[in-house]
Amino acid sequence: MKQHAYGNAASADFWNALSKASNKPVDKIMATFVEQPGPPMVLGNAKCAGASEDIALSQRRYVFDRAKFENGNSELWQIPVCRKDGPARAKCELLTSKEQNLKLQQCTPWIYLNAGAHGYYRSAYDEQTVRALAKDAEQALSPAERIMLQADVWASVRVDRGKIGDYLAVAKGLASDHTPEVNVPIVRQLDFIGRYLVSDADQDAYRTWVRDLFAPIAKQVGWQRKPGESADEETLRASLLFAMGSVAHDADAEAAARKIADQALDNPMSVEAPLAAAALPIAAANGDEVFYDKLIEHLKTAHDPAQKDMYEQTLTAFHDPKLLERTLHHATSETRSQDSIFIIARVMRNPAGQKLAWNFVRSEWNNMDKQNGAFGGGSAGAVVRSTSSFCDAASLEEVQSFFASHPVAEAERTLKQSLEQIGYCIDMKNRQGAELATWLKSESGHAAK
Repeated sequence: MKQHAYGNAASADFWNALSKASNKPVDKIMATFVEQPGPPMVLGNAKCAGASEDIALSQRRYVFDRAKFENGNSELWQIPVCRKDGPARAKCELLTSKEQNLKLQQCTPWIYLNAGAHGYYRSAYDEQTVRALAKDAEQALSPAERIMLQADVWASVRVDRGKIGDYLAVAKGLASDHTPEVNVPIVRQLDFIGRYLVSDADQDAYRTWVRDLFAPIAKQVGWQRKPGESADEETLRASLLFAMGSVAHDADAEAAARKIADQALDNPMSVEAPLAAAALPIAAANGDEVFYDKLIEHLKTAHDPAQKDMYEQTLTAFHDPKLLERTLHHATSETRSQDSIFIIARVMRNPAGQKLAWNFVRSEWNNMDKQNGAFGGGSAGAVVRSTSSFCDAASLEEVQSFFASHPVAEAERTLKQSLEQIGYCIDMKNRQGAELATWLKSESGHAAK
């Protein structure tokens, strides 16, 4: 700062200053991260040979597109890789080539490649290491490391670098974690798996597995707020209710959600907001016309914008087609024009209403266009974005065809992103579906024993 005071400086000057102060090659490292696109992925493969262990490290650019990931890349990063193996202190190495080998003086049950979760890179492991990490993660890794671990293993599964069973093993190992930043993303990924990757024949087995996974911690946390409880515990409770009621379809959790939803409608201040937001959609998914009418009445008298938005979102969560048709009618005739598109888009993200809403959008597109004046302010992008929740080839073709003949100029990039997401989901289902079915059979067999 003193050297360049009242003068000009470039980024290279900053890296050089850090290099001089730290005696580390910061200048060489940072140039590879700042001047190249995308994050790298560090892949580790450990093999025990006698009393020592060989670790083969390699690097490549990480992208969501599996084909591009498999094709490799020309980029080369200078990556400070800090590894952790058991209770030992983190040790760092600079990965400077595409492939690099390390030799440890003793074999370890596992090795974690991003100690402290400080590194800006994905890490990937062989199946044996993932399973060993999954068993010890809650006790041996810090919260930040556990967050990064589950995210990195999922990233590997997305590009077919790892098996879906690897991620489910990590989810199993972290199921009792009380850190909401760990629990919430795991529950959301399990919801994705249940929606898109599990076959109809395996739904019951998968829901049973999820229910058994979270039942112990759900019982421990409970559905009632405790005196002196932190905001983290409230977030965790809401996530667990979603896991048990929406993902696992547990009958007791569904009944609890309906009770909490009724309480939240009758006295909003008596239920913490995260729990109400989790309970209302679960109650709606199993709700009847009586509950729907009750929701509409509360929506009419709601003055708090946050409550009104939550009630409208709940209207999009029903599973009964007739009630979802009422929601679509409500969106086009009883709400402000600037809100209607977003309600329709939410119905389209509901698996039970996806086809219904998509057909409605296509049949009413011209009318909605006139009503909203080219969807005012680019709100049509919400509908285009919602098509990313599709996950089959027929829907992909329909989306491409429809928006080719009904272009939305301001959502052109959003359309490309949605089409990419649909393609990724289809590819993932095709590649991981059979593996998931085999894994569920294996888990069912273990449970039976």
